[in-house]
Amino acid sequence: MKNYQKVKLRDIASFTFGFHTSKIENQGIIYLQARNFNENGNFLNNVDKYVELNESKGEMLLKDGDILLVGKGMRFFAHCYKKEMGEAVASSIFYVIKTNREAVLPDYLTCILNHTKSHNYFNSIGAGSSIPSIRKNELADFEINLPSLQVQHKIVEMYDLHNKEIQLLDQLKEKKQIRFNQLINEITK
Repeated sequence: MKNYQKVKLRDIASFTFGFHTSKIENQGIIYLQARNFNENGNFLNNVDKYVELNESKGEMLLKDGDILLVGKGMRFFAHCYKKEMGEAVASSIFYVIKTNREAVLPDYLTCILNHTKSHNYFNSIGAGSSIPSIRKNELADFEINLPSLQVQHKIVEMYDLHNKEIQLLDQLKEKKQIRFNQLINEITK
């Protein structure tokens, strides 16, 4: 007996494209681009592009729990925006996904979108073009297994712990490399 239902993304979320502009500022509202995230969708806090929005563009501001999904390029990843990042808009390389929170937790959907199986799906639908991209109807047809909110919450907790462990291992690897280089430098003086 399965404890989930299979749903299409269109049934639990809405999605739009991010904001396109060529008018970049040195301060203002954060303009998020793919380079502001690592391959796992973790924010790198390396923002160097900002925009000014007038009232008519205010609806482009990200809301807590909006999911950014890279819609084109050589690497697909998702990131769940948190308001602690500051006021931000997503560049047009992203889909901005807003979930029906009575059905799906934004962090759960982010976890699913970042899974290897999902990446394989997105890469397969983008195959054959020089710059792979996800068309809106293909994104709408993307199917996920949707367990109860309680189970989703437990999966998100596991996902967060897994990401923290990966970050710690990366830091340890970097420190070991630095120490090894120092040792070699001392030996070869």
